[in-house]
Amino acid sequence: MAYTDGDPLVVRIRIAFGASIAADPNTWAWTDVTAWWHASDEIRIEWGRSPGAQQAETSKMSFTLKDPDARFTAFDARSPYWPNVRKWTPIQYDIDLGDGSGWRNRFSGYIRKWPLTWPGGSGKLALAKIEAVGVLGRLARGKPPRRSALRRTIAATSPVVYYPGEDGVVAGQAGSEVAGAGPLAVSGVVEFKPVDDYKLSTSTVRYGTSAVPDLSGGGTLSATFPGIAAATGSQWTVHAMAKIEPSNASDKIVVMEWTTPGGTSGRWQLVVTKTSRIQVFAFDAAGASTMVVDYSGVIITFTSIAVSAQQVGGNVQVTARQTGFDLATGTIAGTIAGVTSITVNATGTTSTAPMPAGHIAVWATTNIPYRTSSAQDSYVAEYVSEPAKSYRQEAAVNRLARLTAEDGVRFTAPPVPANMVTRMGWQAPDVPTALYQECEDADLGLLYETGFGLGYLPRAARYNAPVALTIDAAVRQLGASFEPVDDDQMLRNRWTVERREGSTATAEDKDSIDKQGELEGTSNNLNLATDLTLQDQARFRLRLATAQEPRYPNISFTPSNSRSLAAAWCACKPGSRVQVINPPAQHVPGIVDQLIVGATETYDGRRSWKVTLNTVPARPWDVATVDGPQRVAAIGTTLTADAAAGALSVQITSTAANGRWTTRPGAFPLDMLIGGEHVIATAITGTGLTQTVTLSARSVNGVARSWLAGTPVTVLRPAVLAL
Repeated sequence: MAYTDGDPLVVRIRIAFGASIAADPNTWAWTDVTAWWHASDEIRIEWGRSPGAQQAETSKMSFTLKDPDARFTAFDARSPYWPNVRKWTPIQYDIDLGDGSGWRNRFSGYIRKWPLTWPGGSGKLALAKIEAVGVLGRLARGKPPRRSALRRTIAATSPVVYYPGEDGVVAGQAGSEVAGAGPLAVSGVVEFKPVDDYKLSTSTVRYGTSAVPDLSGGGTLSATFPGIAAATGSQWTVHAMAKIEPSNASDKIVVMEWTTPGGTSGRWQLVVTKTSRIQVFAFDAAGASTMVVDYSGVIITFTSIAVSAQQVGGNVQVTARQTGFDLATGTIAGTIAGVTSITVNATGTTSTAPMPAGHIAVWATTNIPYRTSSAQDSYVAEYVSEPAKSYRQEAAVNRLARLTAEDGVRFTAPPVPANMVTRMGWQAPDVPTALYQECEDADLGLLYETGFGLGYLPRAARYNAPVALTIDAAVRQLGASFEPVDDDQMLRNRWTVERREGSTATAEDKDSIDKQGELEGTSNNLNLATDLTLQDQARFRLRLATAQEPRYPNISFTPSNSRSLAAAWCACKPGSRVQVINPPAQHVPGIVDQLIVGATETYDGRRSWKVTLNTVPARPWDVATVDGPQRVAAIGTTLTADAAAGALSVQITSTAANGRWTTRPGAFPLDMLIGGEHVIATAITGTGLTQTVTLSARSVNGVARSWLAGTPVTVLRPAVLAL
């Protein structure tokens, strides 16, 4: 038998004691602890977000385990799981409906608390009341620094040495991003300053860094790191971000000097000459130099500059790079050795122009392992800037995928049609969750937790959602939490959109303002690439905020009483569509049509299972499609004369501005609204503004009554353009 046939619910609770949460969850070793579940206490799971919440929220689970032998007691060496009974241990809760589909995961997260209690003060029964949260709760811990686009990107490539140089204005050194390494020493005249924007004729380049050292006063940066010599013993790349203008320099600029003791060449220099040549010199033990690379031309914006080397037979092959391009390659006889120190602006050259330098890194590779120039993405239409230029024009869904990958978080999202991609502006320095959220804010998608990672429902995938769950109130499937609310808590009839450091656009619903007074809403600081979509953004956000229907903050049902709904419910996630059919007689006739944004599930033992949904109206997300059910809205059409209840022929009059209704036979049947009554038209005749409508059905939504002349008439599903 199965749960749907009346069997108890099959439950599995597993804990991954000793797991590294940085590792792939598929590699974790799981321990089944279901036998110690204290079923007398309910299991409560919350996922998604609250009704009306404008940002993703972490999921939560609370439940109780019996602890008769201290096995779930933190810091107790008698536990068979010692020393791994600790906070932030992974946990999963699964159920099996017995329908052949196997285990269905209802929660994946991390134990935040292991509090131990003794009910009634007796020592005979000890209980561990566990609280767990999802990956967003883990990411929100502590106070992570606001990292720049470059700093995040380079740190994610696992450099063996990395000094961002993004220290404070009074810093006397530059800290290492690689834990355990010593600082980058600062000497001479050095100022930590923002890098000035680069102005183009049609746009502005915002560099993807916080303030870095300005060496124009002749300052130098230097560090030693003998511990990485072995890691870089066969190949290496040394790298810096710098702005170099040879014409403003007092002399040639030794951009970087680094040592490789034990190799034929124990010291190297990357030099930019006054005549704009890029040269690489190798120095032997006696101090004699050999020019290995010589290239004419220097990019004078703030950009990457690097040298890579590897052993090729009896030679060391050396390549100089700028902005990711291989400028020139040369060879020198001898053997390579690992890097042990680096100095920037080694000879203390001064400049009359700013000379910012930072993001000094060494990799044990022969390439720069991140994108250093703009490139087209899979949507082709736009070139996306590199991290040095703050990833401008990056698609919102692609930015989320990249950000989560940098943070080691699993991520999934459906593909987005090229014509519905939201392009992002500059990626400013910020913490991970804030960077994720600005992608959702710009795109109007839904970010949520799934498994031990994050999922994302792009705006394009929220349109015209299919029905995933149908709750029939007539057969008592609807629970007690069903209270339609008609208030102005979510109503905003004037909406202003503001682009970060850009322009604004406003849309308003004049009819709502006239009848309900002005209620203004704003979307401040949207990180959009351009101002071109602002008016469309304002229009669509106004539509979401002016839905003329009741709110349903919560809709509840009980799968343990309506077991036929269990499988469909388990397939629901944020963005899924739920409909309540046959609502109580006092409710507005018709179907309650909502989108799920979150839920609370309560399991009381193995037989009681209750669900409360957090929902928002679905209709604002229904948009026009080719051959879809939506029709062009009829504005200003009214009944010409009174229409008796049940009458199957009525007259309508349209405004000159709107024009007459279609008479084309292929446009029928046509769903219409007369007042609040859903009717179906089979034909419309007449060539003037007054026309006759032939109906095949009245009272489709249960509203049966007569209507007076002047009653508004429109299509049931007005065509609305997607954003």
